[in-house]
Amino acid sequence: MPYCTACGAEFKQGVKFCGECGASTVENAPAAAPRSRATEGSSHEIVLWEGKPAGISDRLKGIIGLNTTSYKITSQRIMVKTGLIGKNVEEIELLRVRDLSVAQSIMQRMLGIGTLTVFSDDTSSPQLLFRKIRDAQTVKDVLRKAVRDEKIANNISYREQI
Repeated sequence: MPYCTACGAEFKQGVKFCGECGASTVENAPAAAPRSRATEGSSHEIVLWEGKPAGISDRLKGIIGLNTTSYKITSQRIMVKTGLIGKNVEEIELLRVRDLSVAQSIMQRMLGIGTLTVFSDDTSSPQLLFRKIRDAQTVKDVLRKAVRDEKIANNISYREQI
């Protein structure tokens, strides 16, 4: 069997493009740049949303600089940073997210805040809470889309057996 000149992968006789890197297998054709597995998909992490708790007490803490909790959603992971002197950072890869939920009390609905709970397959933090965030439903929708996009980009799908 022949081998690709760009990446070295073996391919079947008669195919026009390498199944690994996409380079042309036809002689005298311009070779495509080889792609490594590390650079496939979304290699650059993009920040999709950042925020802090927005409750009344959290707003007062923010005025004097003591609101030390921050939340970040990127195109690859979710991060929660807490702590004034010592820092605690919890992360969950988007590929490990199983489910999302939003909870709002009556008072929180009047203030326009809510708590977003992320359920994951991560053993170290199976639940991650975004407490008292503004527009919790909108943030949930942003996170849901990011999770779906990341799973599609990595060819991950789930089937339920009934």
